[in-house]
Amino acid sequence: MDEYEEASGTLIENLLQRQRLFERLARIQRSISHHAPLQEVLDAITAGACELLGDEVVGLRLIDEDDPSHCIIASSCGVKASIFDSLRRSKVGDGAGGLAILEDRLVVLDDYATSSAGLPIFVEDGLVAAMAAPVHEEGTPVGSLVVASYTPGRRYSHTEREVLLAFAQHASLALGDARLVEAMREAQRSKEMFFAMVSHELKTPLAAIVGNLHTLIKNQHKIDAALQREMMSTAHERAQELSGLINRILAGARAELASAKQDAFLPDLIDDAAKGFKESGALTMASVPEILVCVDRQAVREVIGILLENALSHSVGEDEIFLEASAGNGQVYVGVRNTGSLPKDFDTGRLFAAFEKGPDTMSEGVGLGLYIASRLAQSIGGKIDVRTAEESVEFVLNWPLEAPAGTDTRDDEMSAR
Repeated sequence: MDEYEEASGTLIENLLQRQRLFERLARIQRSISHHAPLQEVLDAITAGACELLGDEVVGLRLIDEDDPSHCIIASSCGVKASIFDSLRRSKVGDGAGGLAILEDRLVVLDDYATSSAGLPIFVEDGLVAAMAAPVHEEGTPVGSLVVASYTPGRRYSHTEREVLLAFAQHASLALGDARLVEAMREAQRSKEMFFAMVSHELKTPLAAIVGNLHTLIKNQHKIDAALQREMMSTAHERAQELSGLINRILAGARAELASAKQDAFLPDLIDDAAKGFKESGALTMASVPEILVCVDRQAVREVIGILLENALSHSVGEDEIFLEASAGNGQVYVGVRNTGSLPKDFDTGRLFAAFEKGPDTMSEGVGLGLYIASRLAQSIGGKIDVRTAEESVEFVLNWPLEAPAGTDTRDDEMSAR
């Protein structure tokens, strides 16, 4: 009878423990789904692990983004102040928590004092046992949840190990959710800033158009013919500027949509994109591989046009602009090169930011061209690289070489060489 009562008591205690675990995890899950602040969720996880496992020390460590060889304490319970200061930042691999990150597994140290993974500061403090579970983000270990005890004879049961793994899994969910929420907020902030800047840039030419036309309407009989023509010419120039800006914005919006691929003969595609620039006399075109490609032709034309405009805006006098193309390694490359240079240690990534104008530009544009070109390049699965030499700057558009149906891209590459 005593054995039966003991077994029943153990079963009831296990069921109660699982119920408490479920209730605690349910509260944490609600916090995550309601996008509670990350620190609040992590603190709830450490507090829950401390309560359910009954250990005196709980800590949640995350890899330092600035130095991935170290991790920092993100949340803790019961860590003595003197020890906390020493362990606020530690190497990945040190202690049970560091080992759980390094080896991506549950680590259990039942005899902490004799374990090679034990931290000297905890050994000296009399810690008896510790257990750590890895915390993941997108399948990669980025931290660990650690529980530790000073109680003599402490051993971690199978159920307790499952409890710790469950809390670590919820820490992983919280991190993933926090990243997603922050990305969404950043996207919203960028969107609001973009529209605010676009609105401002649209108002500038519009104000000039409205101002000139309003003056002409009210004072038509008082203004001589020459001044009227000048004002109309100014309004027309501003209208063209406004039209160009709107077209660029629409092109940027188009880059967000799925592209429609068509077969194209690369020399014809490049030649079409260069129309209007060849006549300027400043453009020199190299031979283009005679291959067929399958790509969004309009997107390619727009990108090349923007790169040529950008080169012209940075050219002085009779400086030549070079346009060349090649194919190889499963990619198509189209480069636009002009005379010039960029400042030393210049961050070329800035050139592709919205409303960012390169140094020494002579263009009156608002800095949307390269931003839109980059987005269009991404829409066809490509990108734009910046290459600098001593006296030249080259923008290279490259995208995957996808041959028309029934042809082999390797044959096209061989013919391009």
